[in-house]
Amino acid sequence: MTPRINARDREALRVLPRLMQRKVDGALRGSVEDLRDVVGSLNQLKGVTQLLLPVFHAQLEAYPVPDRISPDVVPVIMLAKWSLGGIVQICHNLGNNISLGERIVHDAVASKWELLFPWMQFFSNNFLPPSQRPAALPHGLSVSTYEALRITIHPLSTLCQFTVAGRQMMRTNPTVQAFFFRAWVIVDGLKSDDVADPLREGDKNLSALIRANMCSLSVICMEDTPASLPVSIIASAAGGIFPMATLALRYIRRMTKEVSNMPEPQSRARENVDFSSMTVCATGLAQAILFMQSLGDREGGCQELLLQIGSIRTVLSAVTTLWERLLTPAWNSSDNEADIGLAARRRVLYIAYRYIGYSMNCANDSALVISQALQHGLLECLLRTGSSRAERVDNTKRFDDDHDIQLLKELPRFFVFSKVLRVLHPALQRLDRVDLQERASQDPVLWEVWQAVDSAARTFTNFHELPEGAPFYRYRCCSPKCSLNFFEDDVTAYRCSGCMLTRYCSKVCQKDAWESGHRVHCRMLRSALGNQDVHEIRKSLPVIAMIESWICEERVNEIRALDKDTVKTSPDDRSIVEVDLSVYPIELNMYSLREYFLVCGSHTFEREVAESITASEDSPYDVVAVKVRLGREYYSLFSPATALGIAFGWTSGIRGGRYIHDHPRAPDT
Repeated sequence: MTPRINARDREALRVLPRLMQRKVDGALRGSVEDLRDVVGSLNQLKGVTQLLLPVFHAQLEAYPVPDRISPDVVPVIMLAKWSLGGIVQICHNLGNNISLGERIVHDAVASKWELLFPWMQFFSNNFLPPSQRPAALPHGLSVSTYEALRITIHPLSTLCQFTVAGRQMMRTNPTVQAFFFRAWVIVDGLKSDDVADPLREGDKNLSALIRANMCSLSVICMEDTPASLPVSIIASAAGGIFPMATLALRYIRRMTKEVSNMPEPQSRARENVDFSSMTVCATGLAQAILFMQSLGDREGGCQELLLQIGSIRTVLSAVTTLWERLLTPAWNSSDNEADIGLAARRRVLYIAYRYIGYSMNCANDSALVISQALQHGLLECLLRTGSSRAERVDNTKRFDDDHDIQLLKELPRFFVFSKVLRVLHPALQRLDRVDLQERASQDPVLWEVWQAVDSAARTFTNFHELPEGAPFYRYRCCSPKCSLNFFEDDVTAYRCSGCMLTRYCSKVCQKDAWESGHRVHCRMLRSALGNQDVHEIRKSLPVIAMIESWICEERVNEIRALDKDTVKTSPDDRSIVEVDLSVYPIELNMYSLREYFLVCGSHTFEREVAESITASEDSPYDVVAVKVRLGREYYSLFSPATALGIAFGWTSGIRGGRYIHDHPRAPDT
């Protein structure tokens, strides 16, 4: 079938130069060479290139999509290749012109999607590895990996960039999603040389730009989409949940490496190719992190898997590697431009911090998330990437909106867990050695928040290092008649199934302890754990108890004022002060006993335990409750200091705001 266009479209082509009109006529007669020349001249035909769309569409419409590659269909394949290439080039020349682009992309791609998509599938299936293409292509057939990627992915990319219908299709059409994620997997396995453009030899940024484009499209797939649909398709394309997760991390690592290996821009302005490529690829890196977060949010178990295989380390490595390059000011008007300015480049870092904040608030073991982040330089990153004078930050807006400030403000509520405190002290020592004050203090908002965080960090690490901060019940037999010590992970030790805290070397010692008073203490210790066996709370109970004692000592006047108000409203009831460690700064709340159990309902300890405690006459409260948060869950604990004191004779080591034991910090090594 000969390609045909209607009379109106043919008449419109008369505005083209005569040589170009002859080339168009030749293309419509089936000349591959003439069609190639038409596509090669598109950049010279400014303002009229869209007139050639009917020519390209006619070529694709004239011939059926081949079932396979064979010598007799070589001309058809080459005509389709150049026609798709012409459509892609017209869309590419639009840049970011949304008003013009929406109309042209509708005419070029959206209105002809049923025509284009089968050809895109053909080139993807036959010319992208792994494919069924023969070892030696028939004479006259030339389709490089770069060309196959360009004509299969760019129509989809421009459709999503310029049209709402395109984005909706990416979110909801499983066939299109499967097509895209097959390419997503393929691109991950390609090397820079695999995607070289024969017409642009020496352009080392092509692979990075293609990956950046894939990252942006992958995020569109995950927006406003039911959880099961895209994740199952991605997993199928990648070969399973684990390969999918590792591939998502690999995209982040590769984008980080690509950006870091780009030449340092001589000029930080839009017209500089190196700077423009760096900005586009840095945005792609941010999209890759967003995609990883969406995977974790939508697929049960995927978030924990990503954390296990190093997502926190990978994200912080990206920040450490790129922050200086991204935040170097141009000291000219380009610093304030929307898509390439300092704010746009800073958003890359903010998305990295947002992922860490998301993980610490939603992961099953958020204490592990924070300990990993501290080990891999979170504090150093936060202090290095504060805003500079060049950014002219609005302090109020920065304080409210920016992810680094939010992350820094939320960190101290995790300083109550031993797993975090073990790595916090070395992290503080590293900060002391590198001395980031000059850099961090340029950002007054960040510096003010850091001063409060640093104070809390050093106070709580001191608690952890005191002898009273050790979870002694994990290392010794808790029978009063036994002095046997054992290793923390000794599998031969018996653990009380009631309180989930005490351990014994034998059934005999367990029975002796029960008869000697544990039958009374068991319920109280279980209540100190919030009636739930949460491993991290169990290990951290002495530290939580020390913080409880410290707060009650330091803020006793505030507690007395709260108690007066409670007595006025409930004069006949006992009072309970809640030390809320789930927020920072630490908050104090005072309730009557009845009101507390109405507010907390079943998510707290048993009322009978609270009623069994008798406070001294001069105490401004009868009972203490401690609230902590781990992941998405909140836990209300009966006073750990009281429970440990009554059951084991434990003391906090804190009197009048001072430590009983002199335990100086170890010198830096």
